Amino acid sequence: MAMQERHRWMAANVAASFGMLDKTHYVESVLGEYNNLKKLNDFLEGKSKHKHIFVYYQRPDVPNEQGELVDAKGDPKLLITTGEHEDIRIKSRAVYFLRNVVPDSKPVKSDVACDGDLLFGEMAASPLESLNTGLLDVFKPLVSQPTTIDWASCDTDQTSEFKSTLEKFTVELSQGIQSLTGGIDLPSPEPTEVDLRTLSYNEIAKDHPELVTQYEALLEQWCHLIEQYLEQTLESQQKESETSGPRTELDFWRYRLQKITSINEQLRTKERKSVMTLLQAITKVPQDVAPKNRQTVFNTLRRWKQIDISITEAFNEAKDNVKYLTTLEKFIEPLYISTPAAILETLPALMNAVKMVHTIARYYNTTERMTNLFAKITNQMITKCKECVLDGEESDSLWSKDPQLLIKNLHSCIQLNDSYQEQYRLTKETLLSLPKGKQFDFSETLIFGRFDLFCRRVTKLIDMFQTIHQFTSLSKHRFDGMEPLVEAFQRIFQEFQIKRHDLLDFHNNRFDRDYVEFNVRISDLESNLRQFINQSFESIASIEASLKLLAKFQSILQRDSLRSDLENKFAVIFHNYGLELTHVQDQYEKFKTSPPLVRNLPPVAGHVTWSRHLYKRIESPMLKFQMNPAVLAGRDSRKLIRMYNKMAKTLVEFETLWLQAWVNSIETVKAGLQATLIIKHPDDGMRFHVNFDWEILQLIRETRCLDRMGNVEIPESARMILLQEHKFKSYNHELTYFLKEYRRITQSIKPITTNLMKPHIENLEFKMRPGLVILTWTSMNIESYLDEIWKELDRLEMLVLAVNDLMDSRIDANLKTVANVMLVNLPEESELVSLDEFVDMQERHVRATTDFLVAKNTEIENAVNDLLGMIVAFELEPHVPSVTESEIIKVKAHYNWSMYQALLNATKNSLKAMKLRLSSNYREGDQPPAFFEVDLQLDGIGVRLQPSVEEIQAAINGGAVAVLKCSKMIEAWDTVTIPKNVQLILDANLPPVQGTGSQGTFYDRIAQDREILKVVLLLTGSVQSTKNQCNEYLTTFGNYEWTWKDDIRKSYKEFEAEGPSLDEFEAKLKSFTKIEKQVEEMKGQHQISALMLQTASLATSLKDLAKKWKAAFAKQLHKDAWTKLDSVSEMIKETGKKLSREVGQGDMDSLADVMSTLRTVYVKESEIDLDMVPIEHMYRILDEHLAVAMDAEEQDKRSKLRSSWAALLEETEKKQLELADSQVAYKKDLIKTVNAFKRDITKFRAEYERSGPMVRGIPPREAVERLKRFKEEFDVRDRKQDIYYKGEDLFGVPHQQYPALNLTRQELGYLSQLYDLYVAVLETIKEWKEYLWTDVPDQMEMMQKTIDSFAGRCKKMPKQLREWPAYNELKKEIEDFQEVLPLLTELGKPSIMPRHWQQIMDMTGKELPVDSENFKLQALIDAQLNEFTDEISDITEGADKQLVIEGKIKEISAQWEGMFFDFGTWKTRDYPCVLAGGKVGETQEALEETMMNLNTMNAQRHSLPFKEELNGLLTTLSDTGDTIERWFKVQQMWTSLESVFTGGDIAKQMPMEAKKFQQIDKDWIKIMQKSAETKLVVPCCQNDMLKQMLPVLSEGLEKCQKSLESYLEGKRNKFPRFYFTSDPVLLKILSQGSDPESIQEDFEKLFDAINRVQFDKADKKKIIKIMEVNGPVSEIVDLQSPVMAVGNIEDWLLALEYEMQRSVRRECRICALECPQVMNGLSVGDFGNKCIAQVTIAGIQMIWTTDFQDALVRMSRDKDRAVMATANKKFVQMLTDLIAMCLTDLGSKMNRTKFETLVTIHVHQKDLFQEVWKKVREGKVKDENDFEWLKQTRLYWKTETDHCVVSIADVDFTYSYEYLGCKERLVITALTDRCYVTQSQALGMFFGGAPAGPAGTGKTETTKDMGRTLGVFVVVTNCSDQHRFRDMAKIFKGLCMSGLWGCFDEFNRIELEVLSVVAMQVESICSAKRQAVATFMFPGEIAPIKLVPSVGYFITMNPGYAGRQELPENVKA
Repeated sequence: MAMQERHRWMAANVAASFGMLDKTHYVESVLGEYNNLKKLNDFLEGKSKHKHIFVYYQRPDVPNEQGELVDAKGDPKLLITTGEHEDIRIKSRAVYFLRNVVPDSKPVKSDVACDGDLLFGEMAASPLESLNTGLLDVFKPLVSQPTTIDWASCDTDQTSEFKSTLEKFTVELSQGIQSLTGGIDLPSPEPTEVDLRTLSYNEIAKDHPELVTQYEALLEQWCHLIEQYLEQTLESQQKESETSGPRTELDFWRYRLQKITSINEQLRTKERKSVMTLLQAITKVPQDVAPKNRQTVFNTLRRWKQIDISITEAFNEAKDNVKYLTTLEKFIEPLYISTPAAILETLPALMNAVKMVHTIARYYNTTERMTNLFAKITNQMITKCKECVLDGEESDSLWSKDPQLLIKNLHSCIQLNDSYQEQYRLTKETLLSLPKGKQFDFSETLIFGRFDLFCRRVTKLIDMFQTIHQFTSLSKHRFDGMEPLVEAFQRIFQEFQIKRHDLLDFHNNRFDRDYVEFNVRISDLESNLRQFINQSFESIASIEASLKLLAKFQSILQRDSLRSDLENKFAVIFHNYGLELTHVQDQYEKFKTSPPLVRNLPPVAGHVTWSRHLYKRIESPMLKFQMNPAVLAGRDSRKLIRMYNKMAKTLVEFETLWLQAWVNSIETVKAGLQATLIIKHPDDGMRFHVNFDWEILQLIRETRCLDRMGNVEIPESARMILLQEHKFKSYNHELTYFLKEYRRITQSIKPITTNLMKPHIENLEFKMRPGLVILTWTSMNIESYLDEIWKELDRLEMLVLAVNDLMDSRIDANLKTVANVMLVNLPEESELVSLDEFVDMQERHVRATTDFLVAKNTEIENAVNDLLGMIVAFELEPHVPSVTESEIIKVKAHYNWSMYQALLNATKNSLKAMKLRLSSNYREGDQPPAFFEVDLQLDGIGVRLQPSVEEIQAAINGGAVAVLKCSKMIEAWDTVTIPKNVQLILDANLPPVQGTGSQGTFYDRIAQDREILKVVLLLTGSVQSTKNQCNEYLTTFGNYEWTWKDDIRKSYKEFEAEGPSLDEFEAKLKSFTKIEKQVEEMKGQHQISALMLQTASLATSLKDLAKKWKAAFAKQLHKDAWTKLDSVSEMIKETGKKLSREVGQGDMDSLADVMSTLRTVYVKESEIDLDMVPIEHMYRILDEHLAVAMDAEEQDKRSKLRSSWAALLEETEKKQLELADSQVAYKKDLIKTVNAFKRDITKFRAEYERSGPMVRGIPPREAVERLKRFKEEFDVRDRKQDIYYKGEDLFGVPHQQYPALNLTRQELGYLSQLYDLYVAVLETIKEWKEYLWTDVPDQMEMMQKTIDSFAGRCKKMPKQLREWPAYNELKKEIEDFQEVLPLLTELGKPSIMPRHWQQIMDMTGKELPVDSENFKLQALIDAQLNEFTDEISDITEGADKQLVIEGKIKEISAQWEGMFFDFGTWKTRDYPCVLAGGKVGETQEALEETMMNLNTMNAQRHSLPFKEELNGLLTTLSDTGDTIERWFKVQQMWTSLESVFTGGDIAKQMPMEAKKFQQIDKDWIKIMQKSAETKLVVPCCQNDMLKQMLPVLSEGLEKCQKSLESYLEGKRNKFPRFYFTSDPVLLKILSQGSDPESIQEDFEKLFDAINRVQFDKADKKKIIKIMEVNGPVSEIVDLQSPVMAVGNIEDWLLALEYEMQRSVRRECRICALECPQVMNGLSVGDFGNKCIAQVTIAGIQMIWTTDFQDALVRMSRDKDRAVMATANKKFVQMLTDLIAMCLTDLGSKMNRTKFETLVTIHVHQKDLFQEVWKKVREGKVKDENDFEWLKQTRLYWKTETDHCVVSIADVDFTYSYEYLGCKERLVITALTDRCYVTQSQALGMFFGGAPAGPAGTGKTETTKDMGRTLGVFVVVTNCSDQHRFRDMAKIFKGLCMSGLWGCFDEFNRIELEVLSVVAMQVESICSAKRQAVATFMFPGEIAPIKLVPSVGYFITMNPGYAGRQELPENVKA
């Protein structure tokens, strides 16, 4: 634990505090000690439970003998403590450190020296005094300052209360400290050596009189101290200041009680009690032993007794007084904290409490004490009054205060005094009524005198400030001429103010004198003011103004003298009033017919206002005169009063007439309120206008003006209109502004989206519709209507802005970018490219560009999809037709076309650029700059272009194709299927309809464009025309053809075969050099059109060929020359070596060699020139024609060839002479030496047999030594034998034989074989034993191979050697080592750990320090491990498995440490916010596999050492897996809801859920961003925030999902066919409902055959046709009435469904009328062409039914036998005509389908007729009532009901008129007819049908075909075990509410428990159908649902198949 910056800062502060700055290092060293540093670190890191730590610098405490703590010896030490559980006292000072606002668990930064996290301070030895000083001098002033502390949300009362409590605490703390230190300290007796316990009092008195004297003096001192204290404290109370309050009284008695208690406790101590005891005992001892001062002791004790009584009395008094005064404390408190006004309320309670104290208290009820208490209460009241007046400021500030507020506060002071005295007197009177009780007989002067004096001063201040206020008000009213008076007052005021009186110092008499002078000067000023007032009245002519001025002066002037003068002015004004009356009368007569009206007043209010104005002119003064009766009592007054009354009456009547006329007109004007809010005006294109009657505004103005005038009885109807004025105006303005905004927004819609946005505008107009139709200006819900239409308009504007922005930024901009892309990368004009570069360049460019275009295509398509999704997602009203699929497809097709055009432009521009670059008429006929760099190359056959013209053309073609193929990689958009995101919005419940697959690519269209084809065709021949020119140029190189065509070897062989001389050879080489020079002169490049032919490569090739020919010929020459040179040189060299060999005395070997060499030299001398001359000629030729690089050796040999031969000849001569002299001597020596050698061999053999290695009985090791020695001796003799043999050959001497030597050779060979192996084995094993164990594993393989080799050699020993001891010992050594080696191999494995060695040591009982560096193999071999082979094998096997487990654990840990999530963006969010699904799946699979492996390992017995690690991994990964699963589930919900709730209509319609989702979204993004930063799987999943938030998010998303499902359920209830769409598709449809065009693709999901609708060209919201589109052809049905696709989509879809049925019914009616004409002037073909397919099929069935039944009727009734034949002929003819039609060109595939279906139906009808006809002939069928006829499917048109009826047996079905389109029909068989009959009977009995049979037999198709026969839409559901009862309920509800048929395919795949619920659902439907109710309760629904009787349900089953259920009985029933 090292010291850091924070520690050093703390050490520096400690050193500075204790004055140890020069010892800072010492302080740091002490703090750095382990225990101290640990305390500091625990404190800093938040591990300590304390937030503080102390540092003392003092001597430690140690106990003395008595156990008391005293200072230890030595120097002071630094001590660190928390102050708890450590017995350390503060003796001088302490330093403390505090953690400041740092959470307990959070560490303080240790690397920062100083910041706000840590506070530092010092403390004195007395903590209480330090606390008191800090509070008083530091914290209290700071808290008192208003700006120092931010009180946040505390109100003023709480702040004041806090400050008061703090004040009170500081006071009590100060008093408490004072009580601890104040008072008296009675001295203790000094210690003495006398042990008083062992002595009697007599002995003490006798033997220790000085002790008695000492104690007596001590007692005397106590008496003096106590008497002095008691007297002083009472005196100090009497000397208290006059301003002290009642709290001081209570504080005094508390303090006195504490001190007296302290004295008593001191006297009770053992030491002081012993003094008293001893002195009292001394008075009782006998006289003979009594001390001399005995009498003094008596006197002192007597005095002490009196003092003891006084102490007791004083204690009781203080205690009693504290007790009773404490009860007053809460009543006294308001005197300190409240205002005078508030104190008034507390006075009764205070007085009552004081009365109780006076009555009950024992000591405090004296007159003196009570008077003192009352006086102090008075003092505090005066203090509080001053505080109230000053309001916390100085006395001088009173002048600047508001006089009125000040006067109010001053009055409250007087009121407090009056109330105080009144309460006192009431209490006194109450006590007087109780004569026995104590009375208030206190001096009121002493109690109230000061307060009365204070109030007299207050009265003067009130008068002064009233005067100040009066003149201040005059100055503010700015009367003309008033300024001098105001200035005079200001001077008087300032002169008084400058004297700086303390206005509230009521003892200051100087103020009273100055006040009198002030009043005198103010009186003079008021005289001048009177004159001013008189002048003011004289200058005013108006009565009203005079009265106003009078009232103003009356309100300002407060002084009595001035107010009396004002009263006299009334008489003068009244006289002038008479003249005013006459003037008013004249005015009325003059203007009463046409009075002057006030501007902006309406007529009635203007007339009334004029009359009232006149009336007010006369009335207002009269009212004021009436307030002064003296004025009206005069003589002339009556005349004026009569005049007044007459005029007033006239004016009132005038007003009444006008008002009555106005009242009568109100009802007429009110009728305008019944108009609608908005109208469409036909004159301006049916634009919207606000429909507001302006007379209503006039009425409102009149009413408002009259109402304001008052005294007008406003009729209730007018008042109601007036009350709604703001409403009407705001409605008018808001509607006007709304319509303006409406026009602005609708005009901002771009043309391409106009049709898409029509539903949205219609939706808005639907919302506006109540304002056109229902709502009038009196409607109650206009506010909500406005809110709704504004919301809708805002939604529409947001949509329009978003759509326009998306189109501009994401679609149009990208299309422009695509159109400008260059798809070919052309070089600069001055730049040449090779073909490879061109191809590579194009490939890279095309690849990059294609990727770019693919991305842009995807981006634009996604943008278009987002655009469509945005528009479709816009929620529309159910009644407003939504965006049609056709409009969606149109928009997508438009942008698909735009994308195609952009790609087409890019392709055209690119191809044209390439064409221009290659064109021969480049830039007005100029030759184009060369484009391609073409090399002329040799290919072994001839000169060719590289690349060739064909390759260049192919590359250009390839470039053109690549340009075209750019678009081949770009998928054309699916313009047939609605985009998936839009489908999800239209119906989220149904799975998105998959597109028809790939729609191809844009290449298909671009490649067919004529301009493109034209440019491509031009490009394909752009270079081909240059081919002939190139070929002509290539013929110029024919002269060199032989260089590459002829074979060099063959040519050389032919040349060589001619046997050329060296001169001919030289001529040949010269011809090759000439060709090289010709090629060098060739031009470097040659341009032909756009090709630049580069000849450099060809020239190089030709030069290379010439050089190759020359080199090939020269190489052979050089080879021959070098071979010959080397041969001659080597011969000379070797011969020289042989000659130079030394021949010694008797050296027969050397002599023979030298003699042979001499003979060779003599032979060669005559032939040497034949070898050397050709060599020299060859090298000359090579030097001239081929600069052959010769190495140094060759050069050296060539230069020394002649000289070396000459030197050899000279040496030969010398050697010949030398040997001739010595030859005889050599022969003699040879014979002599051979004889000696024979004797030596004999001797050697004898020695060998005597002491050689074959001697029996010698140890193997000794035998080894002997073998070695004798072998060496034998080798010497063997070499000699060879040399002597050569000498004998040289001199012709016979060869000698040596049999003993041969025998020895044989024996040594055997022995070497054995002993060499023996030595090798022993030495090898010895060496191995010295190996360090750490090195052994690396050598193990080598050791095994070596020992196996030794064993093999041992086994192969000859049989005679196996009896030798050395052999047995060798074999044992090998076998022993072979036995232990496998164990060593096992122990050397990496898997062996220390724990395994410990097991081995425990087992063997031997210490094996394998960890030691010096541990060798020897120790293991010595341990005899082979005795424990099995046990060790078991251990090593376990170790291997443990190693595998450990490796797997590490591998798993490493795998999951590096495993990370892939995060992706989501839709428009460009930041990581989702987990990549593929990666999650991989992770989960990996996790499962890992968990399985870990569990497997954990179950193994060898996993014991890793149990903890395995369990930890299992826990972590299991937790991770759970988290991932939950996480991905939440993500799936989030992604499905994100687009719904983050924008669009649904979010606006579900604001609460959208708001919840926004919070969820924020939390989701937060955890995803956090996880994206982490990335790693395990840390992500272990994140606490993630684990905590996922359940919350899951719950929230589930709630949102449920709310969304409820919303969709509501839509489905309105349009039941929505039940058959998925939630995503429904959401898509709903969001695009306002744009019918955009949901064209979704009609086929809601209807059987409608996949497009056609809108009116003029009104894009009006659907006029429905159609089935099949490729380029379509079948169209005109709607009987157009459907307006406005409002909620579900509403107009219902309307469309109704109109579809009406229109098909109309077609059926027309068809029924045409049926009789068929074959009677109307051919079958014409009939088929006139009607739609569905109706044509029904028509031909109606024809058949009618004719068949008519034939039967006529046959039975009219007995017409020929009628059946006639009918049959007609049917056959119809069939023949239909077949003939099928053999012609019917124009379209759809038309062919129609006629082929007619054939299919009619074939069956013809067959049936013939079958029945046959039975008629047989008599089996009698008439039309026969069952053979009735069981057939018969179609009738009932004119009475105007319906098509389908009859099967006795069940009649009304045709449902669902538009079925042109579809193929099932071939009808007998089984089909039976199914029809059975199922129709089931439906007739209100059951369902259940055709059963094997797969593929047509159960479902038969049901669907029967539905088509009845004109019913059959909804087919493929059942599975995933179906739940809620899924089935949705389908059943949809069927019931829409009247469709449902076919449940493979019904018995549904699980049994679901089938049971389905049975209840089916039963409820059956029951409802039987009861023929319109609505019924469906199981699980809270409200009844609608029932359409035509509903039907069928199930199909494949019995006996795997996974199929047996149906429950209730379902079967």
